[in-house]
Amino acid sequence: MVDASLNILQTFTSPLLQDLRGIISVTEDQVLVCSHMNNSILLLQPSTNTVTTLLGKDDGIDSPHSLAYCPDQKRLYIAPSYLTDTIKVYQIM
Repeated sequence: MVDASLNILQTFTSPLLQDLRGIISVTEDQVLVCSHMNNSILLLQPSTNTVTTLLGKDDGIDSPHSLAYCPDQKRLYIAPSYLTDTIKVYQIM
């Protein structure tokens, strides 16, 4: 996180944060990141400074490259990094 003057406000450190790709802010306290190497979508929470796996290989995540979130439908769209004709859609509860 950075402020308007581009000062670093917070740093996340975790072994899960390897070969990161897409990143999106879902709420004020939720950021999602594609962890390409770990085949997972990670949830970063600034208020608690935690990194947790939201979705992984068992959930069908394979080499994620980019993601988008639709707050109206509460759906997460994930695209893999390899050549494919598939985008996976997950319902967020």
